[in-house]
Amino acid sequence: MNNKYFKLAAFIAIITLMACNSDDSIQKLTEDKVTFEMTPGSDEFTYNYSVKIDIDTVKTPVSVVIYFGDGHQSNNISGSHEYIVLAGSYTAQCYVSAKNSKSEVIKKYKIIVFQNDNEKVFADNPSSLLFALTGGKNNITGKVWSIGDKTVVCNPQNRNQIWYDFNGPDPSMLNDFLTFTPNELEMSGKFYLNNNGDTFMSHYLKELFPTGRDAAGSFVTTDYQPSTDATWKITEENSKTYLTIYKGFISYAILPEDLEGTVYEVASYSTSSIILWYKNDPKWQFELVTDEKKINELTGGSEAENGKSWRLRPHNQGSGIIMTRTWTGEVWWTVNASAQGSAAAYDDILTFYADGRAKLENHGDSYLNEATAGLFSDGNPAGSFVTKQYKPSENATWSFARVNGINCLKLNKVFPMYAINIAVMEEGIYEIVEMSDNLLYIKIVAGTGEWDVTWNYYLVSE
Repeated sequence: MNNKYFKLAAFIAIITLMACNSDDSIQKLTEDKVTFEMTPGSDEFTYNYSVKIDIDTVKTPVSVVIYFGDGHQSNNISGSHEYIVLAGSYTAQCYVSAKNSKSEVIKKYKIIVFQNDNEKVFADNPSSLLFALTGGKNNITGKVWSIGDKTVVCNPQNRNQIWYDFNGPDPSMLNDFLTFTPNELEMSGKFYLNNNGDTFMSHYLKELFPTGRDAAGSFVTTDYQPSTDATWKITEENSKTYLTIYKGFISYAILPEDLEGTVYEVASYSTSSIILWYKNDPKWQFELVTDEKKINELTGGSEAENGKSWRLRPHNQGSGIIMTRTWTGEVWWTVNASAQGSAAAYDDILTFYADGRAKLENHGDSYLNEATAGLFSDGNPAGSFVTKQYKPSENATWSFARVNGINCLKLNKVFPMYAINIAVMEEGIYEIVEMSDNLLYIKIVAGTGEWDVTWNYYLVSE
């Protein structure tokens, strides 16, 4: 054979052999070649995981992704994972794919069931910022804060040197209420800003709110509507603690980007006061305050698991409910213990809990105003009446509010023994006239003009 042709044939044979070996080295990844295991680890919430692949992964590289079903994932083929979750069922998923083949992704599943909550899930540590901010993981309605006196612009090197005091020029910040609700799984939650219709803003936002007065400096606008999707989160960075609010801010917007989110360094905190420094410019200091004394007087405090119960004051101390003419104080009508039908109100018990819940126990009947008669077939549109059809809500809540500078008690889906109209059965805002450990005196105005009357409620603690 001609030597030239021999060399060519040999070369072709070698290339063919290499091609065959190369094809053989690419092993097809099939379901039977992948094993995914999740086995109990060192404690109830820790699981060991492993992925076994029955092919030569050197010749046929693979990629592995494990989704544990709790929001976390791993690219390792073995290890351990702690589930910081509530009791329930979680599906762990394993995805394996060969990088050098066209085989489909192999998927494997394991279901993990936990009978108990992991104690690490939002542990209620009374000394933590998380607890101070929200009132605890069971406080589903959140904790309400207002703006404190230490909200100022000051010298960051000497915070006793005040350059600007928010408490003087305009009350638009001082009537705001800020609510932080908890998230059971992490240090975050929902944020709600109740601006009572107006918001104090820096001149940097004047182009966004041209109707605001005094656009040359800080101004008040009634056009800003707080986001209903705002959230908060606590983070740690370089030994500092930060509170981030997404789609919101602490009552005063300094820069346009604050409308999308703001970051504050937490300078100090307690259950009644939190001091924050604006991260972009720490001369801006904000204080959140809440009246812990009032909460304790109304509810008995967080240690009172059964809340604090109130009832209408006994007849020997005066009528429990008195209707007066708003402008003159003239008494028009009283609900005392001897009035016909009033027994249905005097045996009611109204309970407030520190976590924001409220409960009315009406013992099967309620004494109601004729304005509510249309809701019940046994209602009497000619006068106050007793109904057995009203069932107190199981989702009633309470909160403190400040309206036009007046401290108020806001009740949702509950009322103090006697509903004066349909509206207050859903929401009523009562001025707090007097509140102590033993007496709760609140009042609400209803009607207009000649029929503008004030309903005064006197409740005593159980």
